Amino acid sequence: MKLSKMRQATKRGDSLKKYSMIFVKGILLIAIFTVNPSTGQNILEHGQETQKSGKHSQTASRGIDVRSIQKHIIKINELFYASQFEVTNDEYSIFLNHLKQNKQIEKYQWSQIDSSQWRVNSAYNEPFVRYYHAHPAYANYPVVNVSFEGTNFFCEWLTEQYNANAKRQFKKVLFRLPTKEEWITMAKCGNPSAIYPWEGIELKTKKGIYRCNFMRAADDTMGVAGNNNDHADITAPSKSYWPNQCGIYNLSGNVAEMIAEKGKTMGGSWLDEAEAMKIESQGKFATYKTPMPTIGFRYVMEIIEK
Repeated sequence: MKLSKMRQATKRGDSLKKYSMIFVKGILLIAIFTVNPSTGQNILEHGQETQKSGKHSQTASRGIDVRSIQKHIIKINELFYASQFEVTNDEYSIFLNHLKQNKQIEKYQWSQIDSSQWRVNSAYNEPFVRYYHAHPAYANYPVVNVSFEGTNFFCEWLTEQYNANAKRQFKKVLFRLPTKEEWITMAKCGNPSAIYPWEGIELKTKKGIYRCNFMRAADDTMGVAGNNNDHADITAPSKSYWPNQCGIYNLSGNVAEMIAEKGKTMGGSWLDEAEAMKIESQGKFATYKTPMPTIGFRYVMEIIEK
């Protein structure tokens, strides 16, 4: 009897392992082949060289490309620019690797990604714990589960990297998180009456496609079929959907974005409902105390000396 029970337990364990591997492979395929609803093309366009390398560690060994930063920074006014995209896993891994290589231990500890935050009671998220911040398929997805201190150290590091580069456009700049007022300004992009970052008052395009990544119902975490699908299960890549009139992506939805005031975010996340997609609305993750899988960040650039 004991031997029979042991064999049954072994079979059950093998079956669970088999189905877990199928689930993991499915998640990675979703990440690799996600389609951008605005173009119908592979959404993993921003930083394609990283995707082709096949190894996240290869990306982390290089430095920040100043020309790429300057190409993807949007002018808001003469002295203030905003990043087109939310900071990615790829960019953050370069930063962490720099801290590690230069033995900046205290900053490294504050800046570490807390992948355990993916473990929520409502879903089986172990594949995200293991792969979201490490697998190259997610290199261009927004980094999440980072602390306020870590994001500020990232901006400090980016400032140092930029100001030390001979190919920089401006003599001296400061990268930082935006204030609430600055965030609203870049979201509205010159339209003081704007409700959403895009024109109009609808969450869908004329073709019935959602304009951003959010939760459409209380039990929606994996998307639904047809035009009700926002083409993302959790986050979507940082270059997804349509930019606003200024050219900035994902100001509503995807990840709630940290601002300069500690513990506050703007923009709503993939786990927020429709109301939180409005520019000045407060979503479920408008405040936070710990790193979360729904919260990332976007940097802005202040010109100190032209």
